[in-house]
Amino acid sequence: MKRKKSSSLEIGSTRHGSSGTKFEVFLSFRGSDTRTSFTDVLYHALLDKGISVFLDEHRIDIGEEIGPEIFQAIDDSKICIPIFSRNYASSSWCLRELEHMMQRRKTNGLEVSPIFYDVEPSDVKLKSKVYKDALTLHKKERGVEIVKRWKEALKEVAKIKGWDTKGHGKLAKLIAQKVLLKLKEPYVHITDNLVGMDESVNEVVNLLDVKSTDVRLIGICGMGGIGKTTLAKVVYHKLSTNFESQSFIADIREASNGSSLLNVQRQLISDIIGDVGFQVPNLDSGMAMIQNRFGRKKVLIFLDDVDHTRQLTALAAKEEWFGLGSRIIVTTRDKSVFSKFKGQFKHCLIYEAKELENFEALQLFSKHAFRRDSPPNAFLSLSEEVITKTSGLPLAIEVAGSFLCDKSELVWQDTLKKMHHGPLKGVKENLMLSYEALECYQQQIFLDIACFLAGYNKSYAAYMWHDCEFFPEEGIVVLLLMSLVKIGENNELWMHDQLKDLGRSIEQQQFLKDPTKGSRVYRQEEGPDIVQRKKGTGTVAVFGGTSKDFIKMPDIRFLHTTSGTLCGDFEDCLSELRWLCWHQFPTKLQATNFCPKNLLILDLSWSSVDEHWGGWTQFKVATRLKVLNLSCCDKLKETPDLSAFLFLELLILRRCSELTTLPNSIEMLQCLVELDVSYTSFTELPNTIVNLKSLKLLKMNSSHIQKLPKAIGMMEKLEEIYGENCKWLEMIPIDIVKLRFLKILKFTCTRLKNVPKLPQSLVSLCLSSSTAEKILEISNLNLPSIRNLEFCFSGGDNISSVFYKSERRPHALYSSSSMKLPSVTGISSFGGWLHCTELQLSECKNLRHILRLPSGLRKLEIRDCPLLEVIDLSNLEYLLELRLINDEICVSDIQRLEDLASLRCLRVRNCKSSKFSGLERLKNLRILQLWMCPFLQTLPNLSNFKNLQEFVLWCCPKLIEIEGLDRLKSLERLDIRHCSSLRSLPNLSHLKKLKMNRW
Repeated sequence: MKRKKSSSLEIGSTRHGSSGTKFEVFLSFRGSDTRTSFTDVLYHALLDKGISVFLDEHRIDIGEEIGPEIFQAIDDSKICIPIFSRNYASSSWCLRELEHMMQRRKTNGLEVSPIFYDVEPSDVKLKSKVYKDALTLHKKERGVEIVKRWKEALKEVAKIKGWDTKGHGKLAKLIAQKVLLKLKEPYVHITDNLVGMDESVNEVVNLLDVKSTDVRLIGICGMGGIGKTTLAKVVYHKLSTNFESQSFIADIREASNGSSLLNVQRQLISDIIGDVGFQVPNLDSGMAMIQNRFGRKKVLIFLDDVDHTRQLTALAAKEEWFGLGSRIIVTTRDKSVFSKFKGQFKHCLIYEAKELENFEALQLFSKHAFRRDSPPNAFLSLSEEVITKTSGLPLAIEVAGSFLCDKSELVWQDTLKKMHHGPLKGVKENLMLSYEALECYQQQIFLDIACFLAGYNKSYAAYMWHDCEFFPEEGIVVLLLMSLVKIGENNELWMHDQLKDLGRSIEQQQFLKDPTKGSRVYRQEEGPDIVQRKKGTGTVAVFGGTSKDFIKMPDIRFLHTTSGTLCGDFEDCLSELRWLCWHQFPTKLQATNFCPKNLLILDLSWSSVDEHWGGWTQFKVATRLKVLNLSCCDKLKETPDLSAFLFLELLILRRCSELTTLPNSIEMLQCLVELDVSYTSFTELPNTIVNLKSLKLLKMNSSHIQKLPKAIGMMEKLEEIYGENCKWLEMIPIDIVKLRFLKILKFTCTRLKNVPKLPQSLVSLCLSSSTAEKILEISNLNLPSIRNLEFCFSGGDNISSVFYKSERRPHALYSSSSMKLPSVTGISSFGGWLHCTELQLSECKNLRHILRLPSGLRKLEIRDCPLLEVIDLSNLEYLLELRLINDEICVSDIQRLEDLASLRCLRVRNCKSSKFSGLERLKNLRILQLWMCPFLQTLPNLSNFKNLQEFVLWCCPKLIEIEGLDRLKSLERLDIRHCSSLRSLPNLSHLKKLKMNRW
């Protein structure tokens, strides 16, 4: 039997990026009807478009059976086109092809596009004798069952919208064009060495939510080399079949230089609507064409490496340009490219790409260095050193691994030494793109952070940069948007190790070229040597050094050292010093004429200075001082004279354990913005503190404060008050309601007996007391802006149940709530008041039942509630994570578990339940952990858990069997221990993603 295959087979299949598809189109036809007419014309029209086609040159003789290669050809094709002619149903060969096509359409989503050549769809539906008579004849030879299947296939295919033939040539060309558009998926290459992508891919897929009909613009952001493009490619491959048209345009930053953005625009239009002879003479015409032609299409568009808003403006400016359900995904180093589009797209979301975890980084490195998943024992230690230096950056890992492949141990040692001085070549070139995109002042800020300011308070640094005219407000924002720096929870500056290495290598190269120019010394041992070589020339900044040699460096603006001393005559020296960080400052200052008149930040933390220290007199010349940090100066019993520092904005007295009060003269610091008296022995604040009209932040954590000033409402700009672990606090003054800008109020472990009416401006409220007489009267709160809420009350005997009622606005939403209610026995309803997405109920020692929870919950944790028996989960359809964690066995009835349709993570410990009814319906579950469930006897069949990645089962002695475990194709971690009745597990060797298996 001879088969005719298109000569363009290899070109077509390669061009469209199909690794397993040998043919793109399968033609099914009745040879005697159309072989030399329409089928031949269509065949050549498809070939002319470069489409690979499977076509039978000589149809089989009567009585000869169809071979398995035909079924395989259908399976291998992307589109099947049955051409229904007058005698199509007379051929059992054609009908068997059709039956197989329709089966694959149901099971695999095979595209079937029928052509009604000289029959009507009603004929194919068997509403006339055209096909009915043929099937009657087949019934005698093939039997009733086979013909019944053919009838079903015919009726099903007739429901599909197809083509009616009117003019062979024109129709064939039109069909070929339409087929090409359906097949045209831009080819994207994905490396075979993918590691640690699953979680990120799932998170992006969830953001995209392809089932939703809205239009979404999603940004995948991160520093260079973090894997944004690889992540985009994997997501593209995973989702592209869900869209009518697709386009993946790579390297837009490079491709759109000069006037080339027009070519990028042309490529996008061609990908989506095909080559229809259009002309795009300029960008405005292209934008108009996108707006007019894309609006009725559900499209998937990936724009890789965008670095300017003008590129997005030309390609995807507005939501209304695209049809319902469309998704536009952009990878970029610079989040600012999205700033102007947030108003144009209702759903404009950002995803931050992540570094690899250590075990993932080691696996990726091993794939490149050793072509295996883990390093050999002889190179394990060296490999771990390399991984430590790369800090989880995929590009750095790949470059290092590829370079070290098949290299000797000596080369490895030399490479590690080289990595201590900066990134390897391929990594440095990539990261330099981001550095070179910065303006001059932004580069100076970047180098400061890279060399010595990582880990320091951003506010401190901003004072110095502002005074040096580096424009820090703009500069920090730019660095944040370009993922070159991050700000930590405590306002500290953070930079990736590879970026720090880059900055230090840049600084080192600049210094080697011209030692007389500014230098940043980031190794203490280099300080004196730099001083000797510079011989009085301007030094930008120095980290380290403790000797009088620094007298030779008059232009120092930053100096950090520990212990040591200053001696000699400092006349005309250190006049440019802006920041002095001298921990363990000497009790005696031996310097004379020490005159840091331009000092802005003075940090004497961990020093033994007291209020009588002689150095205070010399520091009084620093009248421009903005920050005074005396943390952990445990010799201080009184604050020093601050009268010279009238421009002071930050006063940090944290952990000055002997300090008992502030002077009344504190009121003269009218510029003070932040005051921290945490971990001091203060029992009260002076009444004059209310005259600090600029104060925004007050911290008194773990102090002995018993009460706040009665007139606290006069501190009109106060935004945040922190009083964690204030065990002596008994009263909040009613005047607090006047603080109309107060956003955060946190008082924990207090002796509060009641709480007055609070400001409506509050965004975060955390209150706990061991002496509360009753639960707060929620209706008195009326907090329309609250986002985070935490309560913990214990003490009163009348606290036995929770019924929250208020006139809350229905749209109000809290992001997080945490409650400890030791005396509460039942939660019947949170009413309309608690609209939170995260809720933690812990140490509710008497809680027995929870009958209704806030419907908007995304995360629920119930911890250490030993008497809890019943939980009703019926209205939690949006819940993503559920934790029931107890130290004692409880909870016998978990109701409506099956309603948690969105649940991804379920963790249960110490549960009485003998079965988890409804668990089998949680198809989105990714993590399932069951610990210490002594009565658990059965688990439902797990085969529905297609997305389950982690399954942990500990100490369930009565469990006999786990069904469906061998069908968990996404499973990566399996940990089963101390389940004594469980005798064996099925063969799991075919679960390719399984990395850890403990049994």
